[in-house]
Amino acid sequence: MPLLLSRARHILQPLKPITLSIGFSFIVPVRLFNTGSTDPNQIRCTRRLIRQPSPAASRESPYPIVFLRMKGLEGFEEEEEWVDWSAMFAERGYTSVEIDISLPESSSSSSSVSVSVSDIQEIQRQEESQISIMNKVLSTEIRLLSIPFPPLIISKGISTLLAQSFIEDFPCSGLILINPIPDEDPRSNSTKEIQTASSFKWPTFKYEPHFPIYILSTQENLLNLSTKNRLIRDYGHLPNDPSSKQTGSWFRTKSKGIEIGVSNSTKIDENGRIQVERWMDTQGF
Repeated sequence: MPLLLSRARHILQPLKPITLSIGFSFIVPVRLFNTGSTDPNQIRCTRRLIRQPSPAASRESPYPIVFLRMKGLEGFEEEEEWVDWSAMFAERGYTSVEIDISLPESSSSSSSVSVSVSDIQEIQRQEESQISIMNKVLSTEIRLLSIPFPPLIISKGISTLLAQSFIEDFPCSGLILINPIPDEDPRSNSTKEIQTASSFKWPTFKYEPHFPIYILSTQENLLNLSTKNRLIRDYGHLPNDPSSKQTGSWFRTKSKGIEIGVSNSTKIDENGRIQVERWMDTQGF
């Protein structure tokens, strides 16, 4: 009997690390939901809400939807939330994820302190990398979801800057831009020197739209962006009659993967959601 006990201990002893490893693996998913920095002076994820597909949905899509907001840029704050859209798409069978990426509090506050040329250049160098840091934070949050396919990203207004910057470095199945903004920094040139010490540097984009992109905005905004936004300028068609009330004929697909739709409101409403959902269905999402 002592011999049998000795052999049993000898056999079971190597299994101890396995038991500990399995126990640790159950801890990891719990910790993943609290990975963001709480330091207000750092770029960080300040919100990540995951809605699983409804069991009552007729089918479950393998493509998750990320509802993105970029927070903390003074003068361009997006107050609207994606709660209604996120909940409705989850009911339709999509994994819906609301993610907010926030700039440091120090970069959203104004400053009138004079700085030297070298200081300005250093600040510009640092601020130029802010969008890259935001991309990495967003990439980390998406990677932690452990999803099989790259997500569709839905953004609105100022957040379309982060969405477009993200796809230049990271994979994405589709991009939906609601009320995109001009490619050029719309802030006044006369105030830029004063704002240099605290302002977000406007990114520029070089990506080729060889993947599904849907742009949705009002007639007025689209007409204004037809000379100020690269995607609308290069891939949208102006109507023959700008005064036409037939909104469906204002902009149409010109080439590649871009489609432009016309909405009746600048708000996040159910009409816009239905238009987005129809486009997603035509793209096979």
